Amino acid sequence: MQLRIDKDVLLLGSQHFADYPDMFSRIAGIETTWPAALINVLDAKNVAVTGNGVVNARGKFCWDLYWAMRKDYDKKGLRWIVDYDAKRVRTLLVQNSEDVTIKGLTFKNAGFWTVQLLYSTRLTVDGIIIKNNEAGTGPSTDGIDVDSSTWTLIENCDIDCNDDNFCLKAGRDWDGLRVNKPTEYVVIRKCIARKGAGLVTLGSETSGSIRHIYCSDLSAKHTDNGLRIKSATTRGGTVEDVYFVNSVLDSVRNAYQFNLNWYPAYSYSELPKGYHIDSVPQHWKDVAKGNSCRKGIPHTKDFYIYNVKSPMHKKHLR
Repeated sequence: MQLRIDKDVLLLGSQHFADYPDMFSRIAGIETTWPAALINVLDAKNVAVTGNGVVNARGKFCWDLYWAMRKDYDKKGLRWIVDYDAKRVRTLLVQNSEDVTIKGLTFKNAGFWTVQLLYSTRLTVDGIIIKNNEAGTGPSTDGIDVDSSTWTLIENCDIDCNDDNFCLKAGRDWDGLRVNKPTEYVVIRKCIARKGAGLVTLGSETSGSIRHIYCSDLSAKHTDNGLRIKSATTRGGTVEDVYFVNSVLDSVRNAYQFNLNWYPAYSYSELPKGYHIDSVPQHWKDVAKGNSCRKGIPHTKDFYIYNVKSPMHKKHLR
């Protein structure tokens, strides 16, 4: 099966949540129901999504929902669950699939993550362009998320987004340990990250482990971080055997950011006074179980970093 979106073809995403029916998936490390993506490759083999056309998700309706909910949830001490209640639309989802190629397309203005590769294997993402900041600054508009998937090649891509550019994930806390599927054997090469939170980010969902990763010939241009490793003390898993080599970091805030106690207000779940665990939705319970996770300490080891250059003066790097 091939979906081909040719040059001069523009695919516009609906701006109505009702047009994205709920399905079972995983978001930010937790299995739950979530709106279908604009383009979905589900339980499939030998599929290609290609062409030189443009997919504009027109995701501002998702951004507006999220910021409105954040104002309310932050006041109530519920920062840790708002990302799961604000059900925003992904642009392209590959789930439970094999031998999938995504090539050549330009994606714009994702409502949430742009390309999620979930529970899949033998994947190629080649030469795609992501422009998620044309209609404003959208929260959580990741570029490419490799999520508990294996044998993945990402090359010749150019990403401008408002969160992690190339991100590897493997489940969150109790639920991620239950699923226990790693992200492994991933090559990212000859790619550019422009605006975004991390050229290459490992985590924060590390529970199923992330390993055997090779990143080479990459370029960061005004990206917040070069190599970013993040997790939490409830998350578990191991991040290991990671190569980050032969790359150039231009005008980044941090060449390397390493934080295994990342963003506590989001990473750790605690019900405020007035709420009881028996009366909240199931996905709240699943996220809250992370606080009692006994295998929570994540481990990192065997990183190989060499020939990584930054034109910036040393005093600007931290």
